[in-house]
Amino acid sequence: MASPMPGFTLDAMNLTLWRRIVVLAALPFVLGLAYILMDYCRVLKQRRKLPPGPFPWPLVGNHYHIKLPRPWYYMAELSEQYKSPMVTIWHGHKPNIICNDIWTISDLLDKRANIYSSRPHMVMLGDSRNATGFDQVCLPYGDRWRYHRRLTHNATGSQAIRSYRPFQSSEIRILLKDLLLTPDNFVRAIERYSISIVSCIGFGRRIDKMNDDVAQVALKFMEGVDLVMPGMFIMETIPVLIGLPSWIYPTATKTLENGKKFNRFFTSLSKEASTTGAQNFAKALYKEKEANGLRDEEISFLTGNMIGGGVDTTASTTITFILAMCAFPDVQRKAQEFIDRIVGAERLPDWEDETQLPYIRACVDESLRWRTVTILGGIPHSPSQDDVYGDYYIPKGTWITGNLWAIHRNPSEFPEPDVFKPERFMTRERPYPNKKGHNAFGWGRRQCSGQPLAEQGLFLTFARLLWAFDIKPGLDANGKELPVDIFAYGESENMRPEPFNARFIPRSDQHRTRVLEGAETAREFLKQFDGETKVKMEPLDV
Repeated sequence: MASPMPGFTLDAMNLTLWRRIVVLAALPFVLGLAYILMDYCRVLKQRRKLPPGPFPWPLVGNHYHIKLPRPWYYMAELSEQYKSPMVTIWHGHKPNIICNDIWTISDLLDKRANIYSSRPHMVMLGDSRNATGFDQVCLPYGDRWRYHRRLTHNATGSQAIRSYRPFQSSEIRILLKDLLLTPDNFVRAIERYSISIVSCIGFGRRIDKMNDDVAQVALKFMEGVDLVMPGMFIMETIPVLIGLPSWIYPTATKTLENGKKFNRFFTSLSKEASTTGAQNFAKALYKEKEANGLRDEEISFLTGNMIGGGVDTTASTTITFILAMCAFPDVQRKAQEFIDRIVGAERLPDWEDETQLPYIRACVDESLRWRTVTILGGIPHSPSQDDVYGDYYIPKGTWITGNLWAIHRNPSEFPEPDVFKPERFMTRERPYPNKKGHNAFGWGRRQCSGQPLAEQGLFLTFARLLWAFDIKPGLDANGKELPVDIFAYGESENMRPEPFNARFIPRSDQHRTRVLEGAETAREFLKQFDGETKVKMEPLDV
């Protein structure tokens, strides 16, 4: 058989064809490698203008350098290593500036809030939850974010929260009874209380038991803050992974599906709550939907964030306070002396006593500083335009993270930082860039919108705990007090103590009687919030 082309055999044609196939197959790899190298050159060039930090690798940046768990320790170490209050780590090709000093981050996020109130693009907290364009915590600074902020402020602002005091006070009375009768379950009792408060506000229904479906979803939902923790998720470093099919990278598919399940749950729960008789946040949002076209996805995140933001600050800070009272009994005795002098044993403290109990108010501030819940300042900010700070050039979209572990334990601002000392918030001895004296609720225009609600509840909870009980460490099998470890905290960015034992001893028979009587009165009042939800959470893919 003759060759189709003179001097060109079939074997030669096949070889040429295979070469073309190999070249075409290799082309995407070559182009991808070229892009990675060009992008890495850009990273190295940009790195020279940013604060110092560990040398990034191509593609993955510093992902494998970050020491886990508890990366806030590593960030503080970097600051000492480079002798700089600001250090840079890289999520792939994205810089993250870590501020370990209150003055530098306040210069950026407070004094330059007009450009540092936006959010960076976040793969895990944003894209993986379908939240980038719908969730207030992910939205860039602008009109849509301001609209969401106003809606939230209507429910949790300083004026709105005064109307919540009756059921907040009643739930605290129920909490005291739970601690009296089942002290071994004090963590669960505190979680139930804090979830019930936000459920009453958000959905018009209280949480009476810990196995309530909303309570279980709330506890799971709060883990979402870890999605922004540096070094935790390779998808944040290599965003293309989030779009891979399940047969290549099943983790991405599971993450996306779980995000959709949470969205469906809070959408359904909000719709159900909007049809009930009681006034609630979800009902107000559905009225807003009819008037201004608010989307279901936005309502889902607005109500879900009330759970996510409102529960852990209250619960974890209260558990931290109990740990502190076990570890610093002198502070507890001093606080009780103030309460006894103003309130006496005939009645429980109330909000009207707050102006006469500045030491209890200081206990709240010290708890928020001593072991801050959102230890990395919550969710990172980013500049909406390129900026220059000192010798550093900060590109638009850069992650800006505040390491509150370092900031709130800096001996320059807080001498003996690991000593629980409320007095530091009564007579300010050291300068601080804001009047509150700490940054437990964040910075600038992105400060936690639930701050007034949290502080209102924490004051009365602490005052009543100290009024009702002597809080002491648990006992071992021989009746000796167990040691208290003030550094035994978990690995989540929402920090809370590792499990520990505590005793809640009624300060007298009269105090015990008042607690039991108060709980009965409270339960009668709270019946208006009783009810069941038909909404069920789909099982998460783990």
